[in-house]
Amino acid sequence: MTSPLNDGDIDAGKINRKIFSDPEIFQDEMERVFARSWLFLAHESQIPETGDFFTTYMGSDPVIVIRQADGSVEVLLNSCNHRGMKVCRADSGNAKSFTCTYHGWVYGDDGKLLGVPFENECYGDSMPKDRLGLGAVTRVENYKGFIFGCWDEAASPFLDYLGDMTYYFDILADRVAGGTEVVGGVFKWTMRGNWKLAAEQFAGDMYHGQTSHVSAMIADVQAYGDNTPPDEGTAALLSMEGFQISPGGGHGVGAFERPPGVQAGRMSDSDSVAAYMNNTESEMEQRLGAHRAHDAFWVHNNIFPNFSWLNSNGTVRVWHPKDAETIEVWMWCLVDSDAPADVKRDKRLDMQRHFGPSGTWEQDDGENWNYCAGAGGAIQRRRSLEYSAGIGMSREHPEFPGEIGGVYSEINQRNFYRRWNEFMSADSWDEISVPVRTVPPRIEESHRAREGAGS
Repeated sequence: MTSPLNDGDIDAGKINRKIFSDPEIFQDEMERVFARSWLFLAHESQIPETGDFFTTYMGSDPVIVIRQADGSVEVLLNSCNHRGMKVCRADSGNAKSFTCTYHGWVYGDDGKLLGVPFENECYGDSMPKDRLGLGAVTRVENYKGFIFGCWDEAASPFLDYLGDMTYYFDILADRVAGGTEVVGGVFKWTMRGNWKLAAEQFAGDMYHGQTSHVSAMIADVQAYGDNTPPDEGTAALLSMEGFQISPGGGHGVGAFERPPGVQAGRMSDSDSVAAYMNNTESEMEQRLGAHRAHDAFWVHNNIFPNFSWLNSNGTVRVWHPKDAETIEVWMWCLVDSDAPADVKRDKRLDMQRHFGPSGTWEQDDGENWNYCAGAGGAIQRRRSLEYSAGIGMSREHPEFPGEIGGVYSEINQRNFYRRWNEFMSADSWDEISVPVRTVPPRIEESHRAREGAGS
């Protein structure tokens, strides 16, 4: 395929609208981006016991994530080899095998075909069961409780794929001992819009907040501890300095600078969560260093292509692409496993109030993406979209790895589309670059990442 983007246009901040609406481009994305990228699948706390499973998608392909007897994790294509029926239609549960409800073919928890009704009558001695098992994702990685998978055997190892994004991922995954867990199940909803609009916003867009979320900010401003009238508090919040960080690989991070003396818990509207953040800050400093612990209010993040999170309330989500103009959002609440029960409860409630499907902030985003869709009109297609904010204004940070832009820069969006363009233009992983790592990953023994081992 010839990509509708080129690096020269991206460098100039010009993006072709066609990539957000063209059905053919969408189908190519499934093959060239989603079948070759490392994708987030589940958190290990969702499948703690042997036989526990969670069903999800890798692009358009349904998969089963299941815990094996030896503790490893298998990821199986959720599609019977007979007629393509899903062999598991439950969202989650526990199973020793999966039976297709169409013709009764039975598969083991490792994906092997175990039995077929009337096998002798239908196939005699000629049925090749050994090659009719469910397809398995051979590249599976458990990084500190987060399970990722990749279909492409030629893809770079997971930690190489992340590059310096591990430095920022650990702020979510490894800030205190004990690891993390999911609480409250999975929220799912469908909205109109292209998956890239959601992913790029979480990669690099602080700019929309002052317009899209101003009413929610006014309502919430007292939560930031200023004890000022709403208009003054909102102005103070919007004037905060910050940065967008591009650590390579199409990944993106956004943060506000944290002034000296301002407490870590300022970004929470829950007294219990604020106190917990303040009380655990010294442990975070011991594990991750003073700069990650004290120098920023970490806000939004995206691992290319479609795994996003917000640090302040633990919302973790995947933007599942359904067609060129439809996204299915899956959202979890992630908490520290050893946090007190009231902290876990308050983080979940805060996430629901603000970023659930009817949340005060989430409704704003969904409305925007809905009206950004439909860019396939004849006149619209003649006009590129403008992504030029911050061009020529990048800088280095003495401690934070990556290319640094201002808080309202679109540096991360441009780099997201460079990476997308690279995947869409490449015929194989031999033509896809590996991010340059400047900071070694911090891998704790209790959560050591093992390439291909699953868990």
